[in-house]
Amino acid sequence: MKILNIAAAGLLLTIVGCASATTTVLEPTSASVKSSTIAINHGDDTVPVEEEYGAYFRTKLGEELYNEGGFAEGDGLTLRYRFLQLDQGSRAARYMLGPIAGKGSMTIEIVFFDPEGMELSKIHTGGEISGGLFGGSFKSALDKAAKEAAEYAINNFLQ
Repeated sequence: MKILNIAAAGLLLTIVGCASATTTVLEPTSASVKSSTIAINHGDDTVPVEEEYGAYFRTKLGEELYNEGGFAEGDGLTLRYRFLQLDQGSRAARYMLGPIAGKGSMTIEIVFFDPEGMELSKIHTGGEISGGLFGGSFKSALDKAAKEAAEYAINNFLQ
């Protein structure tokens, strides 16, 4: 039975991929500004980002903030994000060699502003993908990064 559980866990990791995300707070929230609404803006990326990935991250971030997180769309606060680093890695290498090769990674800067445009906080959210069925999708890393960013917003700014 134990061997079956280990095999099932290994299969699950192979299917969903090994994606992770971390958040680094660069400028912590200095004011106690709370809001029930937030707008999402895409700033100027410092690296080339495929339109598919930019739009996907925006959609996932919106789902995490609005559908799951309790914010409503509006201009109470503004979240501006931009990609600082993006390397998709090699999906073929991840497929052939699993988590030991082809890792993809990204860093996204997220800045929060109050309604007057004053900066409230700045974070970097990074995501990685290092394996998965058919090489794992880089979108898994985007999912994790969107969840991390939304959790920070919810924990620090939701009214």
